[in-house]
Parts: sequence; structure tokens; C-alpha cells
Amino acid sequence: MLALVLLGFSLLYALVILTLAIGAWRARSVPSAPCRPSVSIVIAARNEEENIGACLESIVALTYPSDLLEVIIVDDRSTDATARIVQQYVSRHPHINMIRSAPPSGRLHGKANAIAQGVDQATGEILMLTDADCVLPRGWVEETVKYFDNEKIGLVAGFTYLKGSDPFACFQALDWLALFSTAAAAVRLGTPATAVGTNLSVRKAAYDAIGGYREIPFSVTEDYALFHAVASSGRYAVRFPMDPGTINESLPCTSWRQLYRQKKRWFAGGKGMLLRHQLVFLAAYAVNALLILVPILSWSPLWLTALALKLGVDLVFTFPSLGTFGKWHLLRCWPLYELYYFLYILVYPPIVLLGSTVVWKDRSFGH
Repeated sequence: MLALVLLGFSLLYALVILTLAIGAWRARSVPSAPCRPSVSIVIAARNEEENIGACLESIVALTYPSDLLEVIIVDDRSTDATARIVQQYVSRHPHINMIRSAPPSGRLHGKANAIAQGVDQATGEILMLTDADCVLPRGWVEETVKYFDNEKIGLVAGFTYLKGSDPFACFQALDWLALFSTAAAAVRLGTPATAVGTNLSVRKAAYDAIGGYREIPFSVTEDYALFHAVASSGRYAVRFPMDPGTINESLPCTSWRQLYRQKKRWFAGGKGMLLRHQLVFLAAYAVNALLILVPILSWSPLWLTALALKLGVDLVFTFPSLGTFGKWHLLRCWPLYELYYFLYILVYPPIVLLGSTVVWKDRSFGH
């Protein structure tokens, strides 16, 4: 009986993942037309002295017309040399500016507080958000803003690739592509779920219409909160193209502790997702749990069928992003990624549901 339950959940899981794979494949081609709005890039930087230089170098190299572009770096009360490094660029490039964030107040805490203050200074029609450890492709701005080709488009999300060649970085890169593919597929299938602040752009009018971060309830995943507010407003549509022209690069976690905290924060923020989106994770959780229980409690050959089905659809789901971005070499880490994915789907939900403090950028937040 338990094996039949496992097989049933496996079939449900396969149906969901294959549907998402179709959505991800369709996200590879999103109609758009060139446009040239004014743009404000807003970056919150907290203790990023090791990374902010590479980020700013990529910003200086952007090909978007400088008279339509402004860059606002928000020093989020850094205690290292971040501000000094940014100031060197500010002195040489008139379109780059820096402000220091004020203490948190009201609903403004953590990164949301810094971004909100940066947006207060922004004059661009389109706000482009990324992180201080990201490197942007030269055509990032024009390739992104082309998706704001009508006034009803309120938000455009993009992919981020994690750099690194060692196995620890490799399986994280594969995991990120899978997560971004899920989000892009959900948008293409008409049920927007989430986006990540490493590559997120919003129309200033849409940001103002929802009240910005001052009106959005605080979340440890401020990017999801912003995405959800715009997508659920009923006034604006969102896009999440799988486009090689818009993908930027970031850095993977360098330790298991850092990775644990990152995933814990994401899962904590995910508690606010709509039920239909949570059901996707519930199906994955049920399959993974039963794959452990069946061999222990009631062995059946159906276990092998369920395992093969799960592994097969997980592998197929990676194909759209790996093909689009030319990252087929990541498949060498797929077995390691699959083990990692199996474990964190089981481990994190109970930890988050029990409730505990989320630590991010040396700050603690309850959830």
C-alpha cells in the first residue's frame, strides 16, 4: 500500500515537473520590442569590499546611453571599505551616486530599508535591482528594458548564474538554474510565483502604485515580497524571460553554513506563497519522504519505478535552461545536485515551520 502511495505521488510530481518544463521552454521566447526608457540601477551593498569593485566595473562597461542611466549604490551601513571603494567610482563617473542608508523604521528593515531609500533618490522610469556581488553583461539594461514594451508590464525578472568550477559551486549553479526555471515557467503558465533580487526590474509607476517597501509587509525575502505585490496588484503584468541577453552572474556560497542560512531564509520567505505554489513543494516533500520510508517499512519493486521517474523528470527539467544558456557542462554535477536537492527538500520545511531566527548579512530576523 505504501509503495502505491509513493507511485501515486511520483506520478503527480512528474506531471507537475513536466508541466513546468513546458513552461520553462516557452519562457525561452517572449515577445518584446526595443525601447529606451530612463533607468535607475539601485544596489544595496553591505560589507561588500571583496565584490563591489567587480560589480562597478561591469556597470561602467554597460552599453546603455549614459544620459538615460543613473546608478545609486546604497551603503547599507557597512563596517568595511565598501563605501571608500564606491566613492572612487563616484568621483570618476557622474552617473554613479552613493548614499548611506538611515536606520530601519516601520516596515523598513534589512535590505528592503536600503533599497527603499535608494528608490527615493531614483529618477528613472525603470528601476533595475541587483546585488553588489553580481557582474552584469554589457547589454543587460537594453536587453531587459525591451520587455517593458507596454505600460501594463510592471515587473521583469531575469536569471542569475553562479560562477565557479569546483563541485560545491557547480551544484549550486545547477540548483539556481532549476529554481529560476521554475519561477520563469510559473510566470509563462500564468501563475506568477516568485523572483530573486539579484536580477529584478520594476516600473517606477508600479512600485509607487503598491506603496513600495514602506507599504509591503516586511519579509526576510524582500524580493519575493515586491514581486508578489506587483503581480497580485491586478494592475500590472510580470515577465520572466529565459533570455541569454539578460542573465547576470553572481557568486556561490563558500561554506555549508552560508548555504544553510541562504536556503533557510528562502524557505522562510516562501511561507507567504500562495497555496498552489506551496503544493509543488509539498509534492516534492512527499515523494522524497516516501522514497526513504518505503525501503524501510515495506519494500516493493515499485520503489525503483518511482525513483527512476523522479530522477528522469528532474533531469529533463534542467534541459531548457542548460540549452538556452549553454551550460551543459553543469550536468557533470547533476548526481551531486540531485542528492543535495533531495536532502534540503526534506530538511528545511520542518526547520522553518518550527520557527527560528534567520541570519543574513550579520543581521537577525524573526519569521
